Amino acid sequence: MSVFDHFRKEERPFAERALEMLTLTERKQAMRLTDFLDPRQLAIMQSLTSQVRDVSVSASGGYDGAERVRVLLHPDYLVPEPEDYRLALLRIAADQRFRTLEHRDVMGALLNVGLKREKFGDMIVAEEAIHVVIAEEVADFVCSQVTHIHRTPVQFERIDWESFQPPAPRFAEKTVTVPSPRVDAVVGEVYNLSRAKALVPIRAGKLKVNWKVVDDPSHLLEPGDMVSLAGFGRFKLLDVTGPTRSGRLRMIVGLLT
Repeated sequence: MSVFDHFRKEERPFAERALEMLTLTERKQAMRLTDFLDPRQLAIMQSLTSQVRDVSVSASGGYDGAERVRVLLHPDYLVPEPEDYRLALLRIAADQRFRTLEHRDVMGALLNVGLKREKFGDMIVAEEAIHVVIAEEVADFVCSQVTHIHRTPVQFERIDWESFQPPAPRFAEKTVTVPSPRVDAVVGEVYNLSRAKALVPIRAGKLKVNWKVVDDPSHLLEPGDMVSLAGFGRFKLLDVTGPTRSGRLRMIVGLLT
């Protein structure tokens, strides 16, 4: 059995590149820096360290709890410094009296100037400020090229990490009752979809659980799972209680806001 048989078909190209980078790190005994990875890609990279010797995987997204991170592959005896990850923090100054900028607005503006998604990390959109973690090598380009988001004039400015206080994740709690923890049942209740309508995006590969594509409607969710459905958003399964008098499970989910 090949090591790549443990991954889904769509994950194998990344797994192959990851193993190649790990092998080069082992052979050349030097650090290698990746672009931004999501949590699933990080997990794949970490799992493949079993295929090489004396190579470590270190990650940073700029702050504790960052979702997207840059990874340093390095010999065990080398200890990365924060500056080795080449992360820049940008704050967006904008007059939002007439339009409130959202996460998708900022992402669209960065993609529209030709950046790949892998070149920027978390976008922290809060009432008081909008921050973007970005690869150092493209930070100056963004500051000079992105002057409007939709029709709102904006200015990107570098700030020091020491002045940044990331907000805690915001969840809008919702209680649902389901016949079972099957993902199709839970998604249907959370997003007010019929079972039949929930099956369509799931079988099309539009659902991720803990950042991994899940196309099996019978997949069972557990507390702590992060679920995303393309076009609908994300939620975290916070708790499961019950059963109710009718034999259904009561679940508390946190919708990301």
